[in-house]
Amino acid sequence: MATKRYLMFNVDEGACKNGYQDVLRDLITIPEVQSIERLDGIFDLMVQVECPATVGYAAADDLSAKGWAKRLEILQVEPFHPQHYEGLTIDELIRLKRLIHESGGSHGSPVISP
Repeated sequence: MATKRYLMFNVDEGACKNGYQDVLRDLITIPEVQSIERLDGIFDLMVQVECPATVGYAAADDLSAKGWAKRLEILQVEPFHPQHYEGLTIDELIRLKRLIHESGGSHGSPVISP
């Protein structure tokens, strides 16, 4: 099953001189890369990869090995389906929030038993 991840990283100043062209050439050679976005803030670039879970970290390792990639952070994206929460009472929603918080996140559809 494919997992969507966002790899956010800074680019070494030396690689910025030609408008990120060397960086983009490297990134498009990675088959898992779905999109590349410039960021304004803490990170310079965000790369979306979609691949099996273990390959996502391999893509991150590939980027880390590049001389221009600095300070890499990985965000894993899990789908959120609001329709799963329709019809729940406020008490059930509070209980669900507590369960998700205690488990460290949500993996899959919520199960609320009466």
